[in-house]
Amino acid sequence: MPYLLSSEEFSGFFALPMRDVNENAEPVLDIWPYVDSIDLDALGLTGLHDVHHVYRDASERFDHILIGTERFNTLLTIIVDRQLQVIAGHHLLDLNQAYGRADNP
Repeated sequence: MPYLLSSEEFSGFFALPMRDVNENAEPVLDIWPYVDSIDLDALGLTGLHDVHHVYRDASERFDHILIGTERFNTLLTIIVDRQLQVIAGHHLLDLNQAYGRADNP
């Protein structure tokens, strides 16, 4: 069952510095059945792209898997708990909103 993380819950999965592990990340589980179960309409999305980045927190416990969407600067983030080998939830990360950017192409 997919779980949408609130902004407060999402921020609890960061331990700085976050490290880009996209080039050498070894998945601990297959995220795609979880992703396929997400109601994209409820998130205001019509489709997803590929994985753009994978970031690991400083504790080495959580991977943030960023999947592109059709919305400019908006990523579906899947949080994987590497220790428990489970998906903790997902969050729709709007970079424009998070970082105060209003420039759309």
